[in-house]
Amino acid sequence: MQGLQRRFTLSISVLLAVVITMLTVTPAGAAPARSDGSGNRVIFVHGFAPSGKHDCADYFRSARTHFANKGWRGNLLTFGYYSGNTNCSYNYRGDRDKSLKTVAKAFANYVYNNYSRRNVKLDVVAHSMGGLVVRAALHHSAIGTPGFPRRLFIEDVVTLGTPHAGTDFPCQIWMQQCLDMKPGSPFLRSLPNGMPDSDMRTDWTTVSSFDDGIVPEGSGVAGSAEHEVQYDDGIGHNELRTISSGRHKSRIKHSTWSSWGNRVSPVEQARLAVLFHSTT
Repeated sequence: MQGLQRRFTLSISVLLAVVITMLTVTPAGAAPARSDGSGNRVIFVHGFAPSGKHDCADYFRSARTHFANKGWRGNLLTFGYYSGNTNCSYNYRGDRDKSLKTVAKAFANYVYNNYSRRNVKLDVVAHSMGGLVVRAALHHSAIGTPGFPRRLFIEDVVTLGTPHAGTDFPCQIWMQQCLDMKPGSPFLRSLPNGMPDSDMRTDWTTVSSFDDGIVPEGSGVAGSAEHEVQYDDGIGHNELRTISSGRHKSRIKHSTWSSWGNRVSPVEQARLAVLFHSTT
């Protein structure tokens, strides 16, 4: 009987040791490891729609095709936020009067419920106002704003022509999203200068063009991102998300601006930025 008790006690001790080891090695909610590679899911987030609707597949057709042709292995998804949208991988049924903070909450919870709660990391490429949605999602999640998830795992973010410091381009000023994008708006003032991190540290690349026509070149790289890229080669606002080939006059900043030279297209720049987790 005593021998049986000793064996039972020993078995319990071994089981407890295994459980403690597992908890030590793989704690609940541990951040995924950062790495280079094309295996991550990429979520593409569109910009403002004057008409109140986008076709997500068409909006990012050039970019997603380019990623796929270059051998991207992860899923290439789209997130939309207008009730009139079509062909989005996921669509929040909002409108142009939904504040960017509200849309950011929907985006953050979509990412958390489908990926982060399962410790799955992903990358994001956002065009125009979509970059503000992502920026606000990460910021409010990081500071614990009610209604936002407390944990997100986003490895890389690229914004293309995002008005980080706002834009004065004519917009339907009675619509909340237009008001949120105005320089000095309460929404923009609520965001810190530094680009926010997710729970695995997020590498940001901001891209702008001197020929954007909608977002000033300085606004497109405003704030403090790890990498900033500017084009000066006749590339307009929407072309930042569609031009995927050729060499274009541009410069890049990691800590200081490089000299101007011919570099890759904006879409290829976005692909490289999410392919490599710390450099572009």
